[in-house]
Amino acid sequence: MVEIELKARVADPQALVQNLELWADFKRCCLKSDVYWGDSRRQVQLRVRRERLLFTLAEVFGTEEWLWPFCGVAGMGDGEVLRPLVRGPCGTEKIFATYKKKQVVDDSCEVNQEQEFRVDKGEPLEAFLQDAGFSVVLRKEKLSATWMWGDCGIELCHIPELGDFLELEIIRDSADGQEVADCQRQLREVLEQCGIGEEAVEPRFYDQLLEEARSSG
Repeated sequence: MVEIELKARVADPQALVQNLELWADFKRCCLKSDVYWGDSRRQVQLRVRRERLLFTLAEVFGTEEWLWPFCGVAGMGDGEVLRPLVRGPCGTEKIFATYKKKQVVDDSCEVNQEQEFRVDKGEPLEAFLQDAGFSVVLRKEKLSATWMWGDCGIELCHIPELGDFLELEIIRDSADGQEVADCQRQLREVLEQCGIGEEAVEPRFYDQLLEEARSSG
């Protein structure tokens, strides 16, 4: 599976949500808890992700502040309660293991070779990884709301240490150079439709950004 992705910083999440609700198809809101297991001898990593669908984000963090990136505010009057966008079951957890070969093309888009499989229980896999010489190299939590527009996934993300991001991705079973270029062009068209400029594109991986944030903090 080939994942072509474009990531950009978001200055105004509420404006983006209002925009997306006009033309994109909302899918879900969830909390993603990622643990990256690495083996320094072979320079490989495996991500184990626990993903939980949410009605509200306040149930996880106990504060309404976590709701604001994912609430529609169009036509709100004084004192009105924000309208949650979440329309799915609450509390359902899924676990996925993902292996990626990452590269950045044109200093902006990621083109990743991705292998992913569902895990019934995370503990046996994590025990195996530890016994096989892997160790935890990174932990990350991400609050996300997801829409679809055609075959393009649109995800508004909040990472507590980094802020707000828009992730656009197209997934193909395989892709040659021309198809990758076509997907890149499509992603930029969606980025423009989202009202976000090219200057907001962030080419660095999240692990790089988190390493910088944690070393400086």
